[in-house]
Amino acid sequence: MNLNILYKHIGTTDEKLDCLYPIYLLYPQIPRYEIIYDEEYFMPLVKKHFAGTKKPEPGDLLIFKMLNNYHFGIYAGEGKFFHCCKKHKLRVSRLGGYGRFLRGCYRRVIDYTDFNK
Repeated sequence: MNLNILYKHIGTTDEKLDCLYPIYLLYPQIPRYEIIYDEEYFMPLVKKHFAGTKKPEPGDLLIFKMLNNYHFGIYAGEGKFFHCCKKHKLRVSRLGGYGRFLRGCYRRVIDYTDFNK
């Protein structure tokens, strides 16, 4: 896993992927799912590809709940994370301001069937 791919794409976006954009840049082998609004839909998908962890490391998936919407990002390390949305292109932000909205941290589980696609 190489975070340089995310740093190279700072300032870009894919409106179809919305906040899932950095996830698919970093983990292109994960099948593309529709934009995720419903926790009952996305949590089984998250758990299929990621395992919960208490302390984030670079490359970990972060899930936030702000108001009634979910937002996804990738932990960059040193208290920062990659994220984007329709209003903003891919960027790195400090986690501190978002910390109260954090609902989970997940580490990529290598699924060897990914390599057979």
